Amino acid sequence: MLNTRNRLSLLAAVASFLMVLSGCGGGGQGAGSVIPGANDVEGVLNDLRSDSKPPALARFGADPPPPGAVTCEALLLGCEGGLGPVHYGAVGGFDFSGFRFNERRRGVSLAEKTRVARGGGDATSYRALAGWIDHSFFLIHTPGIEAASGGHRVSAHYYGAYSIGNAAGSNPEVLAGGAATWSGVMAGIRIAEPDGFVRGDAEITVSRPGGNPGLLVDVEFTNMKDERTGVHFDDVSWEGLALEGGSFGVAPVGDGEAHMTRHPARRGISGRFYGQNHEEVGGLFSFGASVAESDGIRRDIHDVSGAFGAGRD
Repeated sequence: MLNTRNRLSLLAAVASFLMVLSGCGGGGQGAGSVIPGANDVEGVLNDLRSDSKPPALARFGADPPPPGAVTCEALLLGCEGGLGPVHYGAVGGFDFSGFRFNERRRGVSLAEKTRVARGGGDATSYRALAGWIDHSFFLIHTPGIEAASGGHRVSAHYYGAYSIGNAAGSNPEVLAGGAATWSGVMAGIRIAEPDGFVRGDAEITVSRPGGNPGLLVDVEFTNMKDERTGVHFDDVSWEGLALEGGSFGVAPVGDGEAHMTRHPARRGISGRFYGQNHEEVGGLFSFGASVAESDGIRRDIHDVSGAFGAGRD
């Protein structure tokens, strides 16, 4: 016979199991609704990738090398420093193993992995952050390379961001004079120092103002914090973005144009809707934001680049 402590433990385990099955924290029974174990994240992300419509929305960049240092090209990074353009790419060969589930926040599941490898005197540190719902996911990876050149140590970082999913290819239905909202999270890195992630809340609103035949998109990022330094950033928003074919900021392209550049701006936002019923929205961003003021003194402005994902309220 079970004693009181064992009975309570069993009841707690059953209750926890039922909560996972019910997808607490988000509606539905899809990939984003069930909290996975550490070994299940790889399967969830691979399933979402296989169900997605290629190509992915992608962006790459690197911090500029210091004066007199080996260039990015010499390190085989293929970049001159700074952000590259937003374009459509692929994540077919990305390794999703090793992710550790962190939390489910505002309907988005988040997982992270870290790895340090050494060989021949060189060190490569690797960090990646993934966020997913039911029909889409976003991914940020920030490898760092330390290489030897002429007896000197040279450090360089490069990074990439992706938004992948079952793209709707059409606009959500919004009545004239009405609006609809999608809530989720944003995650990025500071371009000058991409070793830590910046995280915050994302809210996307689609409206059809009276007398306007088209749909407009407003995006707002709030509660942003640098996890490494602990500093908070001022809110950032984009307003009145035109929505066409389920995309804003970047015009949709066909599979045959997978690597076509569509948005060369250094700062801006690009997104699209995912799911047959436009249940989700995701995309990429880059912006300059100052540290939130607490004493009336203006702070330095930091360039942040990354991705976001959100589900319909």
